[in-house]
Amino acid sequence: MSKIGTVFGEASTNKFTFIFPRDLEQSLKNAFVYVDMKEYKVVGKVIDIITENPLLSPETIKFFVEKKKIGSEISKYLKSERFMFFTAECEVLGELSGNDITALTKPVETGADVYFLEAENLENLFFEDKAYNLYPGYIQTPNEEENLAKFSLKGDEIITMHCGIFGMTGMGKTTTTGTLLEELTIRGAKSIIFDPHGDYINLGFVKERFTKFMKNKINENKELKNFLKEYQEYLIENWNLWIQEKINDKLVFGKEFCKEKIYKNSSISNLDQLLLQEMCKELKLSSLLFRLIMLMSVLEKEIPDIDNEGELYKKLDEFLRKYEYSFHKFKEESGVPEEILYRVIKLTLAAYPSIEFDYNGYDKYYILNLISAFSGEEITEAQEGYFINWLEELENHRYIDNNNNFLNELLIRAKSLPDRDRSRAAIIRKIEKAITTLETLQKNGIIPINNKNFITDFASQNGKYNIISNINLDLSDVSPEIMQRGLLYDVAYNAFSKYKSKELSINKGDSQITFVIEEARVLIPKSGIEDIDHPASKAARNIVRRVATEGRKMGLGLIIISQKPSAVDNIPVSQCNTLILHRVINPEDLSFVKSVGESISEEDIENLKLVERGVSIITGTALKIRKSLMVKFRNRLSKEGREHPQPLKSLWDR
Repeated sequence: MSKIGTVFGEASTNKFTFIFPRDLEQSLKNAFVYVDMKEYKVVGKVIDIITENPLLSPETIKFFVEKKKIGSEISKYLKSERFMFFTAECEVLGELSGNDITALTKPVETGADVYFLEAENLENLFFEDKAYNLYPGYIQTPNEEENLAKFSLKGDEIITMHCGIFGMTGMGKTTTTGTLLEELTIRGAKSIIFDPHGDYINLGFVKERFTKFMKNKINENKELKNFLKEYQEYLIENWNLWIQEKINDKLVFGKEFCKEKIYKNSSISNLDQLLLQEMCKELKLSSLLFRLIMLMSVLEKEIPDIDNEGELYKKLDEFLRKYEYSFHKFKEESGVPEEILYRVIKLTLAAYPSIEFDYNGYDKYYILNLISAFSGEEITEAQEGYFINWLEELENHRYIDNNNNFLNELLIRAKSLPDRDRSRAAIIRKIEKAITTLETLQKNGIIPINNKNFITDFASQNGKYNIISNINLDLSDVSPEIMQRGLLYDVAYNAFSKYKSKELSINKGDSQITFVIEEARVLIPKSGIEDIDHPASKAARNIVRRVATEGRKMGLGLIIISQKPSAVDNIPVSQCNTLILHRVINPEDLSFVKSVGESISEEDIENLKLVERGVSIITGTALKIRKSLMVKFRNRLSKEGREHPQPLKSLWDR
């Protein structure tokens, strides 16, 4: 590695400057370098480039302006490039010690030689090849083509210590989140995704272009065809065991089952029908390929490039030949936990929380919060007394019913209040509004779910839906936004309550849950903006705050995504120990990001205004080294979600 510069001027344990030749100007900003201190090496990052011509200093210019005759004669020489010199300002990351960096205790020496940090060393610093870590992309450097280096993120830090993904519209947040979910899913994480725009409804299915490419390769490669067939049969076998145990022991799952759409059966619940339909989809080639590519990524420490079909196929072929193209051999020797091999990648559903009366440890105030959320009105202290008395009556009489019938029972009691009672009209109005909201959701084909049972089924080690990796709550048809917040409150509340009471516990083998909150500025808005006083808004914000501040040790985590971080409730964001930041230019957002980012520097703030689409700055505990890092996530393997409207294209393509 050839020398690129020399340290000069003032240097310390925190920063240094080096002079370099002009031809390196374009390849130094944000580059990683090291200073050869003979006995050890000091790693630094270039944060700024400065050019200077001593002949054009203010003092020199003043002299030549005053000496007009002399100035006019030699001014043409002042701008000569031979007098220009270039310097790079660097922040010190630390002393290079094996594959790590330690704090620098001695200042950088003036006159020491400076070199580019080679890709191997850069990767050693920021990439840790543990199967439970994520391999989402590459470090962004100016000379990345010659210095391409992977980085990793600690998966457990992402799902338990909370993560924020922020940036302007169109800068790549959805791709980043999709990639992150792919990486987490294949490593065994379980997530509940609040998806307002249907961006993740195709999670787990590789893009159509690659599927078409692979169909041709499969026809040429019978070994690959047999491997995929074996994997498909393995899924059918394991899913059959689950179906016969959890749903109906007379159902026989398989290709014919899917072809004849037997899952559309009135004797099977709506939720089970959706899951069986999802299983049929995941038997298809695009899902099998997703599983294989991601498993290869984990085991080979590879970062898959879905846009380079030929190279990706070549790597997949080499990978499977290690296991002699035998799925049985792969299952036995790869070391992948078996439950990951046969998990259903996701269940997508549009749902709303049913208001059910549960006699076993239910929280009366939770029911009141739901009624408030659905009615859009707060229940006052005076009204609260009536509701609590009625709920206790129902409990004592073991009245069993739910949803609208349960609310109708409350309505009967409200109407029995004397006309002179000041609370009567308000209580009746709130119950009737809640009933109307529920009826509207039902008419739109959105299904009711009892989240108390649903959370247990999803997270308990023996739960009915433990086989699922991701619950994708498609909110695109759940309207208005306050209903989306009501669902968020309901799901998060029930999960938090069960883990807080230790009914569910990761120490007993139950699963962790990560709540992925897209459009967080809408679902958990900052106090003081529109709809913030709505009961559903308050309820959603308050429960997410509790998850943010208390959920870590329980195994409850948050991934918060927003184009405007300053509009999101600040308490959950302040608890995000890892931030992934795309371009941000709004001064209010930049100020907010700086206030919550652990290692965000002034240079990072300036870079955030300029980074390209898809490039982000990461800071926080998920990185191997607690320094901010500019990166580019790989493209997501999964197909995009719902297509964005293209009205002009549609008009001209008619």
